[in-house]
Amino acid sequence: MTEQLKIASIGECMIELSPAKGVEGFAEGMKVFRQAFAGDTFNTATYLVRQFSPKAEVSYITGLGSDMQSQSMREKFASEGIKVDHITLVEGKNPGLYMIENDETGERFFHYWRNDAAAKLMFGGWSVEKIAELLGDFNMVYFSGITLAILDDTQRDNLLAALASLKGKVKVAFDPNFRPALWPDRDKCRAVFSKAAGVTDYALVGCEDHAALWEESDADKIADAWRGWGAGEAIIKGGDNSCIIVNDEGRMEVAPPAKLKPVDTTGAGDSFAAGYIGMRIQDKSVDEAARMAHAIAAKVIMHPGGAIDKAVWSPVQEGEY
Repeated sequence: MTEQLKIASIGECMIELSPAKGVEGFAEGMKVFRQAFAGDTFNTATYLVRQFSPKAEVSYITGLGSDMQSQSMREKFASEGIKVDHITLVEGKNPGLYMIENDETGERFFHYWRNDAAAKLMFGGWSVEKIAELLGDFNMVYFSGITLAILDDTQRDNLLAALASLKGKVKVAFDPNFRPALWPDRDKCRAVFSKAAGVTDYALVGCEDHAALWEESDADKIADAWRGWGAGEAIIKGGDNSCIIVNDEGRMEVAPPAKLKPVDTTGAGDSFAAGYIGMRIQDKSVDEAARMAHAIAAKVIMHPGGAIDKAVWSPVQEGEY
């Protein structure tokens, strides 16, 4: 029997309030919102389980409180098949919350409340050695720029140092997911991201994110930059265009299976990451990994939400990628 692969996704899941459509019986002018749970690394963990279980066992590493919403979030993780053994209990803190509003043109606006988010203290008081001991039990560790942004300097440095100490033992995947509001300035973010590249085996970089930080949108130059900072394999995503992958063996370009008109692009990058790292951790080729990543993202963008409803999800089958 093939040994089950263990993957850890590190980050923050938040309470999401989004406009509820078709709700009747409320006073005129009253806004009604639907509650869900969402977050980039949570979305990736969800699609890793949905596509690759039982070959892969996926754990979510974060901080949660002891409040009712934190408990509901744990139950949501478990219902998706995500393991909750490594969630840090942070007493007196709660999950962060964000609200989505639409204007008359359909444009979306996001409002965030996360100052007291428990996830910001997931490694509070942890030494480099303690983090390394936890992460050393996994075959793959995945995290994002949002993960790094919400941690204070000490936790962030300790996490990156722990990953550096595991180089060659544990594969590491990183998606920058640049969010300007989470960083004091771009210089700080640039320094952190280039340091993160040095501990990363698979850097899943969006052209738009990179351009917003470094004012460079050429995919090949972006790949060269991340490789130069130490990333083993640079996967450069261009939205609905082909992705390019550059590693020690050379360069490859892989196009998506079809040109689609998206219903909602939320979670496209998160699901792409799940497909790519889920295949690479099984020693599948770059081409197979990129095609699987495109195929999963293509399913996700045809439905609303970052982690689409289980009822409309079906795993990608051979021949679909």
